[in-house]
This record gives sequence, C-alpha cells and structure tokens, in this order.
Amino acid sequence: MDFFKNKRGVVTIYISFIIIAIIVVLIGAVFAPMGVLFNSAMYVEGEKILLMANDSIQQINDTTVRTAVTDNLNNAFAAAENNIEVNNDIFRYSWLLVVGLAALTVFMLTRRLVEVQGGGIV
Repeated sequence: MDFFKNKRGVVTIYISFIIIAIIVVLIGAVFAPMGVLFNSAMYVEGEKILLMANDSIQQINDTTVRTAVTDNLNNAFAAAENNIEVNNDIFRYSWLLVVGLAALTVFMLTRRLVEVQGGGIV
C-alpha cells in the first residue's frame, strides 16, 4: 500500500473507474437486454390490444375523428418499435463506453505519472 500513500487522487481515480465500469457493464449487459425483452413482450401484448382497438376505431362514423384516432394508433406502434431499437443499440454499443472510460483513465494516470514523477515506467 506504499504506492497509494499520500496519493488520494490516484485511489479516487481507481475507485471511480471501477464504479463507473460496473455501472456501464450492468446497464449494457443486464438492464438493456432486460429492457429489450420487456419492450418486446409488451409490444406483442400491446399489439393485440391495439389491433382489437383498431376494429372498434373503424366503426367510428366521423372520418375526422377516425383519422385522428388511427394516426394515434399508428404512432403507438411506431413508439414501441423505437423503444426496442434504442434498448438494442444500448446493449450493442455499451462496450464502447467501457473502452472509452478505460482510455480516459489510462490517459489521466499517465499524465499524472509524467507530471508528478517525471515520466518513466513505474
């Protein structure tokens, strides 16, 4: 532990990196796939409800109201698809956040080594 003696900043950087990496990995590897699964299941069930509602909507006599309600129905379908795509992209590209975070941490530590200890290999 002599390396960390009087170097609270370095310890803080390490701890911050570990905490942020754990959060990013949890989001990317656990919560995003769960979100995709949840949104997909809700889309399947919601689609059944929206299709039943569509039958009722088509029985509306006023064309203006029927068109407005149909547009809202189509927007509901599009929003569900968009949510699934966003969760899927978070899952797919979360590794980039971990790589970027690691690069930033290495850069900060390297800069500290050069400024404080005059460079060289530790």
